[in-house]
Amino acid sequence: MTFFKSLLPKSLTSQILGMLSILIVVFLTAGLGLFYKNQLLQHIEEIQDTANMLIEVAAQAVEESVVIGDYDTIKRTLEKTLARSPFQSSMFIDLSGGVIRLQAPSAPAGRAPAWIEAEVAARLFDVNRPITIGGKDYGVMRLSFNAEKIATELCNLVVQATVLAVLFLLTSLLLMGWVIKRSLAHLDKLHSYEAEIASGAVAAEAMLVADAPVEIQEAIKAVNRTAANMRNHFGQRIESLMNTLVQHKNALDEVSIVCECSPSGRITYVNERFVTSSQRSRAELLELTIDQVWNGMSSATQPWQWAPEREVWNGEVRLTGQAGTEKWHQRTIIPILDDRGGVEKYICIDIDITDRKEFEVAILDNARRQHLIALFGQQALTEENVSALGELAALTAAQGLSMSKAALLVVDRVSHGVILNAETGLTNIDIRNSDTNAFLSGMGSSAGLDISDTPDAKYKLLSVDTVGAERIRSRVEVDMPCGDAFKGVLGVYATTVHAFTPEDVSYLQTLANLLAAALERDNAKKRLTYLAENDSLTHLPNRWFLNNYLHTAISHSAYAPSAISVMFIDLDRFKTVNDTMGHAVGDELLIQASRRLEEHTDDDSLVARLGGDEFSIVVTQAAYSESSIKSLATHIVDALAKPFNLRGQDIFVSASVGIANYPFDGDDAGVILKHADTAMYHAKKSGRNNYKFYTAEMNESAVKRLQTETLLRGALGRDEFILHFQPKVSLTDSSISGLEALLRWKHPELGLVSPADFIPMLEDTGLIIPVGEWVIRKVCETLKGWEDNNLGVVPIAINLSARQLQVKGLAKIVRHILEEYGINPALLEFELTESVLMIEPESAVEILREIKSYGIGLSVDDFGTGYSSLAYLKRFPIDTLKIDRIFIKDITSNHEDAAITRAVIVLAHELDLNVIAEGVETFDQLELLVKHGCDQIQGYLFSKPVTSEECAAMIKSSRTLAITFSEPDIA
Repeated sequence: MTFFKSLLPKSLTSQILGMLSILIVVFLTAGLGLFYKNQLLQHIEEIQDTANMLIEVAAQAVEESVVIGDYDTIKRTLEKTLARSPFQSSMFIDLSGGVIRLQAPSAPAGRAPAWIEAEVAARLFDVNRPITIGGKDYGVMRLSFNAEKIATELCNLVVQATVLAVLFLLTSLLLMGWVIKRSLAHLDKLHSYEAEIASGAVAAEAMLVADAPVEIQEAIKAVNRTAANMRNHFGQRIESLMNTLVQHKNALDEVSIVCECSPSGRITYVNERFVTSSQRSRAELLELTIDQVWNGMSSATQPWQWAPEREVWNGEVRLTGQAGTEKWHQRTIIPILDDRGGVEKYICIDIDITDRKEFEVAILDNARRQHLIALFGQQALTEENVSALGELAALTAAQGLSMSKAALLVVDRVSHGVILNAETGLTNIDIRNSDTNAFLSGMGSSAGLDISDTPDAKYKLLSVDTVGAERIRSRVEVDMPCGDAFKGVLGVYATTVHAFTPEDVSYLQTLANLLAAALERDNAKKRLTYLAENDSLTHLPNRWFLNNYLHTAISHSAYAPSAISVMFIDLDRFKTVNDTMGHAVGDELLIQASRRLEEHTDDDSLVARLGGDEFSIVVTQAAYSESSIKSLATHIVDALAKPFNLRGQDIFVSASVGIANYPFDGDDAGVILKHADTAMYHAKKSGRNNYKFYTAEMNESAVKRLQTETLLRGALGRDEFILHFQPKVSLTDSSISGLEALLRWKHPELGLVSPADFIPMLEDTGLIIPVGEWVIRKVCETLKGWEDNNLGVVPIAINLSARQLQVKGLAKIVRHILEEYGINPALLEFELTESVLMIEPESAVEILREIKSYGIGLSVDDFGTGYSSLAYLKRFPIDTLKIDRIFIKDITSNHEDAAITRAVIVLAHELDLNVIAEGVETFDQLELLVKHGCDQIQGYLFSKPVTSEECAAMIKSSRTLAITFSEPDIA
């Protein structure tokens, strides 16, 4: 691209002529090409038309001659046809094959290019004319074109046209060049204008020529206008620059301290800021050198050194004034040179950087303090010794403020005792007020400057007045607030007057906050340790602490053999209280029980809460003896049997206590606790409200119970449960009025297991829920089978446990089973104990009412042995009351039992309830119950619980109880 640009003409005339030449050449070339093409086609077309016309004319002459056989005339006709024609040859061919052929003369000298000849030859076609006379053919006349001749003529025509075009081009260029050159010559006037401007005639103008083209005149006028505008603009710009320079000088005088000095260094000019900064008069300054203005000067790293020279000097200088004050200036000394290159004067420009230097010092000091804070913060995170941390805090406070004396005091808000008391550079620190309560209540924020010459505040934490013979004259103290845990003050002291800054206070406060956080963390750690080792409700040691304590005691006994006794205490009926009266009351019961246990132990014993309603007491050797342990156990049982006043109501519970002794009952803490727990279980099983010492047989029993529980978990899947039925007898007609379904477990190896052994296990493990559903299904299946066998059926009662009553959708499950077997709901009855009714009574009422709405009967079992509350008789939809066997057993010999039984019967009838007496075994009992109007009985007097087959046989035989009041007669 650069190469082609270098070939372009440089002058405007050459560029215009070159451009016009290219345009004319392109135009002529295109025009000649089109001209040649059109001429070629037109010429060939004319030649072809002429040939057709000639052959027609010649053919007429030939026809006249061929009839008479005049071949000479034919030949002459052919010769005339070739004369001055574009044909190469002409011939006549008769029918016999004779040919008359004539050839045109040779073409003139000079031939056209071969490609033109080829183009012409391709477009021309020979002309043929049959000779026919009277419908008879005599021959053919043929004319052949001379392509060479025709091409030559066309080529000559093109050459002539090209020559004329070239002559026209040259003539046009010459004329056009002359016009352009004459017009551009007027622009040479601008050269003289340039020379005038260069010579300094800034007001000169370019000369106009009258005969110049309008465009040239306009261009010269535009140059003159531009020059005038530039003169005006630069005049304004120079004026503006002068004003700016003046303003800059004024601004420099305002912000900088400026003076001018002679080449020798003597001051010749000073601005107002220089006068103010030097604290000297202007006249006095004009008699001094720059070195003599201040009492002392030094650069940043060395004494002030400057001598007049030709180089610019730049640097920071520290100046000491007449009053001893120090300032920092950023100084620049600039030499001003004259025309010969010599120094004419010096300009000294100072900028006061005192604030910046102080800020830099503050930054460095702050960085140092932040480093100290970081180190202290790191130490505060890892240091376990709070006393060492307090000493470090006092030392760090003194170092951060560049002082040698600091002190720290922290006081516990509760005990008012000193937690930390640390100092550095001081030895006589004490609490100024003897009443620390007053201090704690009146201590406010003391952060800030506190000069001892001023009156002291009402309350001061630290009394630091003198150090040796020197008196403390300045102090700064900050509070260390730590919530309700403790209160403290961190202070720094000086024996000279010192103005402490807010940054000093902030630094001390940061240290105090870090120390407070460390103390709070240490306090929280102790609190967590306490919570990990103690029960949060009773504040007794917990199971974890007890295990460690017992393990340590056993480890110590290895070096000094001794006996250790462990009591495992469980509150009887605590769950009932907790469920019926609420967890808050239950918690209060546990707290009161723990206090009673502590009252009956001494320092040689440890009382702990293991969880729930379980406690433990560890008695070490100092208090150990079998009689003392028995006495302690008796006192504990008696103490926990006394009523607990809970929210104005006396609540009675009891305790079951199990005792295991080391090393007789085990050599490990876990084993001893386990054996004590086993003994407690046997105490509870033996009637509660007593204590038992562990024996090896108990462990065997516990193992057996665990094995039984394991077997029980798979009993339902293995179809090992069966139902027995005990009849109920109506005292109206002595017939069987109903049955009670009783669950039995028949294991292949253990045989028939007592319900007292496995029913509680079902309750504890929750298996009672699926097993209870199985019982309902089995009862419905039995009733369905009896109905299908046309056996008279009576209602069957099923015992409903507390766990079953807590199952959501229990009523819907029962209804689904009844519908599945198609059983009349009136044939089903649920028996519930009083304690079951009182567990979540609100939800129990709702469930039982829904069950009752299906037509299922409800009865209360063991009436009078539970809560002895009559309120539920009104709230619950009950149909029947069952008098517990405990009242029936001695009804004939015990007046109170008889009175209770009679009262229950009367109460039930008044409430329109049926009454069933359980455990009727003698005729005398039956006679008394009939006398009192009891509705039904159940007991061994009529039948023990039997299988479904035996029960079906009783119903089928319509077995009745004969009431003769002499001897029982079973008919």
